[in-house]
Amino acid sequence: MPKSKVENDIVEKQKIISSLTLMDDLFMNVVLQDKECTEYILQTIMDDSTLKLKRQSLQKNLSNLHGHSLVLDCLCEDRDNNIYNIEIQNNISGAEPKRARYHAGLMDMHYLKKGNHFSQLPKSYVIFITANDVLHGQLQIYHIERTIQESGKPFWDESHIIYFNTSYVDNSPLGKLAEDFHATETKQMNSGILSRRVALLKNAKPNEKGGKEMNVLLENYRKKALKEGIEKGREEEIIAKQKVIQLMGLLAEHGRIDDIKKSSIDQEYLQSLLSEFGL
Repeated sequence: MPKSKVENDIVEKQKIISSLTLMDDLFMNVVLQDKECTEYILQTIMDDSTLKLKRQSLQKNLSNLHGHSLVLDCLCEDRDNNIYNIEIQNNISGAEPKRARYHAGLMDMHYLKKGNHFSQLPKSYVIFITANDVLHGQLQIYHIERTIQESGKPFWDESHIIYFNTSYVDNSPLGKLAEDFHATETKQMNSGILSRRVALLKNAKPNEKGGKEMNVLLENYRKKALKEGIEKGREEEIIAKQKVIQLMGLLAEHGRIDDIKKSSIDQEYLQSLLSEFGL
């Protein structure tokens, strides 16, 4: 007996859910709704088992009236008032050094209130968790700090940038965390904290809390795919128009006025002319 549309939808949703890893930024945002998961990731990256968070905000919008605004994957603050921005980056372009610089600058702008002295800026950490070795140093983790070139001594502005390369896996705590970021099944994961949270989300029934969170996630993926499709369509439309404009110029150059007239009402003829000129 063939499956119903509803049954097919459930199977398709389960396939998508089972394939998700922590390197999927939208899924990671759902996982990090459990603050304990965020703490564990930061404790491992910062090598500080005592680190505890006071608050966190997911998909935090940092507006900038005079320039480019940002939506941060995860912005959090620990009990010592240090601030952290965790970003999941699968593409090299999303983790370029100047992006890290901009994240740090915009965080400072939002945390320093009007009338406060610069000395009141907290320590800040921009942490890029990357799928590949973006900085090409064949390292598992990179700590970027400002230094005084003439003396080699640190410049204590307390702004820190960290790149965590998850393509490097070994038996260290960082290596095991990197492995967890790419695991599709909870039995492959090393961390009990992360595996319990992922299992709750992946195995929950639709009417349970975890199931409801995953339904929202899948809807967000659908919206993201739709938006990317629309943007791609717009880009293709602009390119197509540019090619037609270029063709009209070439036809006019060659005195082929009749071809210009015919191509304006005949799409097949227009396509044949584009092929003729290699456009």
